[in-house]
Amino acid sequence: MPLETRYRDIQKTGELGYDSIPLHRPKFVYFEFTGLRPSVPHWVFFGGIEVTKFCNTSYSKSDYESASRNSVLKEPGEQFTNATEFPTGGGLPFGGPTASGGPTGPVYSDANGVLSGVFYLQSNTTYNWNLKIGGTELMVIDVSNANKDNAYSVGTGLFRGIGQYENYYNYTVQESYEVWVEPPPPVVIVDTGDDTDIDEPDDVVVTNNNNNDDPKIDIKTGNNISNITGTFTNINFDYGDYGISHSYDDTGNFTISDDDGNYGTNNGAIDMGWKKVGGDASGNGGYWTRS
Repeated sequence: MPLETRYRDIQKTGELGYDSIPLHRPKFVYFEFTGLRPSVPHWVFFGGIEVTKFCNTSYSKSDYESASRNSVLKEPGEQFTNATEFPTGGGLPFGGPTASGGPTGPVYSDANGVLSGVFYLQSNTTYNWNLKIGGTELMVIDVSNANKDNAYSVGTGLFRGIGQYENYYNYTVQESYEVWVEPPPPVVIVDTGDDTDIDEPDDVVVTNNNNNDDPKIDIKTGNNISNITGTFTNINFDYGDYGISHSYDDTGNFTISDDDGNYGTNNGAIDMGWKKVGGDASGNGGYWTRS
């Protein structure tokens, strides 16, 4: 049983390289400053912009570190990009800002001079920060502006981020594969006479019927047969579902008939390219031939 080679189109993706993302994406950032003046108000600045209202000091370090990787604390995505202060909802353990920011809304260091919490780094058309190679400064200060010369308590840290766009393209390749194809059934030849002088092809099944000494071969299917040689009286071809058979005799003529042995134009022979030679108007006599 043969294997057949076929072909199909496969879609693939190729990389063109990467481009840097120019802005920080939205992100929650945990911060902790120590050594500050204890129990005094502080304001928070990021990249020189006051962001106190984007901070919530109810979060501890363990709250942030123990959050699952699918938590919004670890990956907020785009769901809070419309927020104008520390967001609420979305599964956040603590929502909203600790203070409103500005001159009257600071956050406070504790009695040990520690100030900690989570800062929501917003990224939209109003609030956004460029990525910098050296990082962006996050600062807490005990005055409501970013002038360190006027402050008594200051804490700073650098936040670094990097992002890239992946550029790719799609293309199509042709792939070959093999399928198993069932071959047609073998042709059955019924030898009704002495077939010692007939050379059958290898793929023909021969059954013997010695009730008639007249050498003759009956082909029981419509498959093509080649390399049948020898001396014989007739080779009969049965067309199965068509109910039509034709024969080739030793005089070189083809004849055709239906299953009932009748000759005539209504037995389908014309559709197969045959024509009647001789015979009367009723279809008797003569023979069918095919050039």
